[in-house]
Amino acid sequence: MRKKHRIDLAEITAHGSAKICYHKDALEVWTTHSIAPISFNLSGESFHRHYVALPGSYRIPFRLDMRLRLDYPGMLLFIGGGHITFATSWQDNHRIEDLLKPTGKPNQDHGTFDNGLPLGEIVDIVIVYTRSEMQICIAGEERFYSDKQPYMKARNFAVLNDAALEIGIAVAKLSRLFLQEVIITEYGDDVSMARDGFKVRVRKIYPDLPKPTYADILEQLLPDARNLLSTADARLMSLRPLRFRRSVERKNANLGGYKINYVAADCGISCAFQISGTDFTPEFGWYIVTNGKPETWHRKADYMEETLSELARCDVQQAERLFYALNDCVGCYGSRCLAKTLYTFGEQKRLSCHGRVMLRGCSDDIEDMLAFFTCLNALVARKTENGDLPPQKIFLMRNSSGQE
Repeated sequence: MRKKHRIDLAEITAHGSAKICYHKDALEVWTTHSIAPISFNLSGESFHRHYVALPGSYRIPFRLDMRLRLDYPGMLLFIGGGHITFATSWQDNHRIEDLLKPTGKPNQDHGTFDNGLPLGEIVDIVIVYTRSEMQICIAGEERFYSDKQPYMKARNFAVLNDAALEIGIAVAKLSRLFLQEVIITEYGDDVSMARDGFKVRVRKIYPDLPKPTYADILEQLLPDARNLLSTADARLMSLRPLRFRRSVERKNANLGGYKINYVAADCGISCAFQISGTDFTPEFGWYIVTNGKPETWHRKADYMEETLSELARCDVQQAERLFYALNDCVGCYGSRCLAKTLYTFGEQKRLSCHGRVMLRGCSDDIEDMLAFFTCLNALVARKTENGDLPPQKIFLMRNSSGQE
């Protein structure tokens, strides 16, 4: 017997720092706190903090239809104890985490899941779970098919399925999701899966590709993205005394993934552009020098608070945007983490992961970033002239000599 649930968007509830706003034709979803990056090999529950929940719970076999628009990577769909990632960049695992037996490992079959979405456009997503098959279609194209998912062979499948599965959605900070329609269809008996007209994408991995050049990476970008990156490159490379050095690396070429690094070693700050296909996302922050044993790990002087204060004298809103864009600590390593950093700006405090600022690949965010580095460059120049530079190494934990 078939049972169709047309979800009332007004009944979707927000949890943690997730926010919702109901419009006439869509439910807008965003969050004010970072979610754990999918690159960490964690189970779905580790990400399940700032999300929106669909009403009710559902049993396999079922079909989930969603019509939505996402304007910035990425999105996670929670189903039971697992999750499916959408629109994540190369550095995050394009993972399908099993809904009954999450393992924290990449996909069991087909390796890479092509989870790309046309950002800024309305798209239909269809996900089907049966007792023996699973399928994901995006805009009518089959992106994933499996008859080997762990839940299919789980001994406790019947018990867990009878308890029914909850469904939720999370988006990254800076992302905006607009849900237009959600329909869940439950089937009383297992159903056959229609696959005519679809073709599974299996991307090949080419480990021996030559190292790309900066010009190679620029060439693959769309014209607007290419112009933005070229402008940022020229400004960053011209800064003195920061003296950025540029390098490029191939991270996951089969997903169109590359990285352009800018490192100002004397100051201990880096900036990176993560390239995914024809788009990019920038980030920057004071890095940790991890050569050697943990007790020798250190940073150089962290001028985040001073630079934001200087920037606020000219444009307080620009400084506030950058402070908000700090990548929030999500507690993935607990008390033993050496990367979390507490920053204060005005009356606000933010506990940040690696002290990194995560931005969008748009002109406004690039201008914010370049304004920050222009201000930082002037600050470092003034400190150098006044002989006011701090010690070369700021240790992150007490070493054998008792120094921190």
